Amino acid sequence: MKRAGKKATQLERRINRTSGHQGKQAMRAHTLDSLRAIGGRDGAIQIVPPRHTVRPHRVHKQEHPENHELVTRPLTSPTGPNGASGFRDRGGSQIASPRVTNVYLGPFWADRNVLEQFSKAVVESGYLDPLKDLGYGTGSGTYHGAVDVQIGSPVVYSDANAKADVAKWVSNGTLAAHPDALFALILPEGLRAQSADGSLSCSDFCGYHDAVSINGVDVAYMVLPSGQCTACGGGFEDFTAIYGHELAEACTDKVPGQGWIADDGQENGDLEAWILFGWGPPSNPNLYTVQGYYTNERGNTCGSWR
Repeated sequence: MKRAGKKATQLERRINRTSGHQGKQAMRAHTLDSLRAIGGRDGAIQIVPPRHTVRPHRVHKQEHPENHELVTRPLTSPTGPNGASGFRDRGGSQIASPRVTNVYLGPFWADRNVLEQFSKAVVESGYLDPLKDLGYGTGSGTYHGAVDVQIGSPVVYSDANAKADVAKWVSNGTLAAHPDALFALILPEGLRAQSADGSLSCSDFCGYHDAVSINGVDVAYMVLPSGQCTACGGGFEDFTAIYGHELAEACTDKVPGQGWIADDGQENGDLEAWILFGWGPPSNPNLYTVQGYYTNERGNTCGSWR
């Protein structure tokens, strides 16, 4: 597969010669074909796409948390209710009560203490609540803290590396395998992730999730490279949005393609990619930046802080 970023650039030149709406639709369909080819599961997009491959991102500030605009005023299709064709549970693969651990593969490139606070909040403090309330087989869970590991000095960190390392760390007791476990593998600045087809983070994607079978248990993980590149936003707030994106997808589509996906292969985070807004307690509703995720009932939504 050629890199999605290059394909999108070539397509943009053709789209400039077409009408606006038809051109945008063609670009989106072409991009989705490229994204579906990434990862090991047929019919499911496992990655956070770069900003330039999706519709223009929008940032919403949540000034009145009790009147969450993404719930009360859903955005246009496919973000509105019933806007994603065929979005349904394909095989019951969800994380019922996520037990999330951050696994640092080297020094974190921003303020690690702030990321730890965010991670605990986004897992425990309501972000995932609608998924339980609406019957998506998952919901808020528990954050289990941070683990530091050593991986040497690879040039890139491949998905084969990720699968082998998660299995190794479970085997040696560094991590604990559990059906509800979700390990966030956080890469240091300068180490790019590489998908199974050879695509690279920052140019082709900004993060992804998958699962590996360990002693008969499917154990979920997400790979989160540094977001300090233009394609992935470049800032810490973009990284927290990517974290939330993969968290919502891993919980609803644990083994990609076997949980909640739309007919075109998009998971709930893909349907709302790069639509960002502030999220936090009533005293500071814009404390963190997240993106919404898709549900049939509400379109683009997430849970309010509790």
